[in-house]
Amino acid sequence: MLFLLFLLLLIVSEWIFLLAIWSIPDTYLAAFGFLHLGLILGSILLFIWGFRNVKMRSNYKLGFSIFGLFVALALPAIVYLLPGLVFLTFQLELARNIGFALAGLHFLAILYGIFFGRWNWKVRPVELFFEHLPTAMDGATFIQISDVHIGSFYGQTHKVQKAIDLINSRKADYFLFTGDLVNNKADEFKGWEPLFSQIEVKKGKYSILGNHDYGDYISWDYDHEKTANLQALVQMHENVGWTPLLNKAVELEKDFWLLGVENWGRSMFRQSGKLEETLAQTGKGFKLLLSHDPSHFDAQVIHTDVDLTLSGHTHGMQFGIERFGLRWSPVSFVYPKWAGLYQEGKQYLYVNRGFGYLGFPGRVGIYPEITEFTLRRSKAQ
Repeated sequence: MLFLLFLLLLIVSEWIFLLAIWSIPDTYLAAFGFLHLGLILGSILLFIWGFRNVKMRSNYKLGFSIFGLFVALALPAIVYLLPGLVFLTFQLELARNIGFALAGLHFLAILYGIFFGRWNWKVRPVELFFEHLPTAMDGATFIQISDVHIGSFYGQTHKVQKAIDLINSRKADYFLFTGDLVNNKADEFKGWEPLFSQIEVKKGKYSILGNHDYGDYISWDYDHEKTANLQALVQMHENVGWTPLLNKAVELEKDFWLLGVENWGRSMFRQSGKLEETLAQTGKGFKLLLSHDPSHFDAQVIHTDVDLTLSGHTHGMQFGIERFGLRWSPVSFVYPKWAGLYQEGKQYLYVNRGFGYLGFPGRVGIYPEITEFTLRRSKAQ
């Protein structure tokens, strides 16, 4: 239903956009209108063909490029809808020109997101205070990354090397990865182990799985192949020096527990996380939970004594605005807690905006994130 509504919106927007272009008696603009229409139709047909073609589905570079072309053409047309309606209704050339300006700005923003935004990693410092934080962990620092989706980088190690160097420059105590290392298959990570093995912290590196790590979104000839794929991926975590926490808990310091659960999301996503069993492995003290999907927090975590939960999953939809006091992304309609820090009572949730990208090969306004947490002990009030 939502797809049909979007398709209807796109058809109406494109038609109004073309009518506005063709209202100007210029041969070149007329040709541009036909070219724009042809490219949109072509990208849609190629996208549909890609979903029907098994080999195409595993060619992320081609598939994402087609989707990027579609977004770069369709979004400006949709942005033009309202000014275009005003122009066609009242014949106000000012409305037409304002619409063209807005469409052009969105097109340029999308191009920036594709060529620069997806490589523009931001370190976001977060300082949190807790009354019962163990003294030994006062001032401890943690680096979190999430949603690498390594299959989307198709060998551009020189780009990712900059992010690894940025991580190492923070000289943190611990490194935490909150899921989605690959898009679908463990093989995507082959050749990347030496690079991710370079991540350096003082005390320990820990990880969990995300919904894409289980291979649920592709077809397997046999069940044992899917099982072997997951086992290979977990082994790759270990090969780069990460300790997978799959429904497990470890005591980093006395009375400071780090917990990691398997993916737990809404009904449309896998629910393999066993929070109650994982909590049973802990004792008294501070609890930091790694759980890929932020919806887990409201569904289960707030009913426990977990102090801080770190998640990812949403990517901030890779599109939105976080400027001038404004903070919005379309993904907020699906995930109310979609990026950054949230608090419920004395419990905190932080949603990382993601290290990589999926589908759309860019980031517009929502840049890839490396989060640096500093935990401090506060005096009781």
